[in-house]
Amino acid sequence: MALQDQFIRRWRLLRALESGESWSYEELLALLSEESAEGDGQAWSLRTLQRDISHLMKAGFPLERVRTGRKIRYRLLREFVNSVPEPFLPSQWASLYYALCMLRDLPSSPLKEESFNESISGVLSRLRRYIPAALRAYAEGVEPRYAGVVGALREHGRQRKVGSALLEAIAKGKPARILAARAGEIRKRWWKIDPYLLHFEGGNYHLLARESEKNALGVWHLEGIESVRITAGAFQMPLGLDLKALLAECLREAMNNGLNVRVRFGKDVALHAVVAFMKEAFGEAEHLKKSSRSSRDIMVRVSDIWGFRRWLMSFGQEAELMAPAELRDAFAQDLEAALKKYRKGRRGRKAANPA
Repeated sequence: MALQDQFIRRWRLLRALESGESWSYEELLALLSEESAEGDGQAWSLRTLQRDISHLMKAGFPLERVRTGRKIRYRLLREFVNSVPEPFLPSQWASLYYALCMLRDLPSSPLKEESFNESISGVLSRLRRYIPAALRAYAEGVEPRYAGVVGALREHGRQRKVGSALLEAIAKGKPARILAARAGEIRKRWWKIDPYLLHFEGGNYHLLARESEKNALGVWHLEGIESVRITAGAFQMPLGLDLKALLAECLREAMNNGLNVRVRFGKDVALHAVVAFMKEAFGEAEHLKKSSRSSRDIMVRVSDIWGFRRWLMSFGQEAELMAPAELRDAFAQDLEAALKKYRKGRRGRKAANPA
C-alpha cells in the first residue's frame, strides 16, 4: 500500500484520538470512510486499522484502552495531551516542529541566513524542551518515511547540493552548465545558462535563467536538475527585471506546454487523496470516471516530469503509467535499471553460497 495513503490515514487517526473522546474500532473505521466519501468511498479493513493503531503506539503515542460495557475504546492518554503546551494539540505541535525543520533546511530558504538562523535555532531548542520526546521523534521521522506527502522536497541531499551551487552562481554572476530536463520535457541534457533566480513558487523550487543557445528566458524545476557546473566568465543581468513576475509567466507557459499523463492506480489507493495531492504538486488532475464506473485512471497535466516520475515510483505496483507512450518507456527504463541492480546482487549471493 502506498505510503501516501498511510500517512494521511494515520494523521487523521491521531487527530481523532487526541480530541479527548474515546473511539471504538467501528467508529474509527466509520470516520475514515466518511472522510473518504467525497473521493472513491474507500472502505478500510479492521486489520488495516489495527496496524495503524499499532504504528502510532510504536511511534511513542501512549494510547489508553477505555472499557465501556463489553467494548474496548481508545484515546490518547490525557496526561500526554495535557503535557503538550497550549494552545495546540500534539498533532499541531508535530506539524509546527516539522515545518520549521523543513524551512530551515530547504535550498534558498531565508531561514538559512545568518540573521535568522540563531532565532530559528532558538525556537527549535525551546520546542525540544517543551515537546515530549515521542512527539518530537515522530515529527522528525515524518520526512524520511512519507517524503512528498506534505509538500516536502525529495532527495534533500542532492537538491541541497544543486540548490547551493545555483545560489553561488547567482550571487557571483557566474554562468553555469546544468544537466536537466526543462519543464515539460522527458529527457535530460546539458544546458548553458545564466542563472537569475531560484525561487519557491506553486509548491516547488524553480530556476529562472537565460538559456544561451536561444538567448531566451526559461524555467527548470529543481527536481529535474541533476548536476550543476559553474563555468568561467561572468554575466550581467539586465536592469529593471521583475524576476518573480517573469518566473510566474514562464511557469504558466511551461504548464501550457506540459504533458497530459494518464495513470492507473490499484484498488488499495485512495484516489481522492491522490487527486488532491496531484493538483497541489503538479497541475490539473481529474479522476476519469466517465469511461467506466470502476475506473481507477487519473489524468494529470504535468510540467515537472522528472519529479512526477520519482513520486510515482513510490507507489510500486499500485500504479501504472498508461500514457503518453514516450514517458511510459522512460519510466520502464528506470524500473529496468533498478531491477538490473537487484538481479546482479542476487547472482553475487548465489556465487558466494553455491548449492
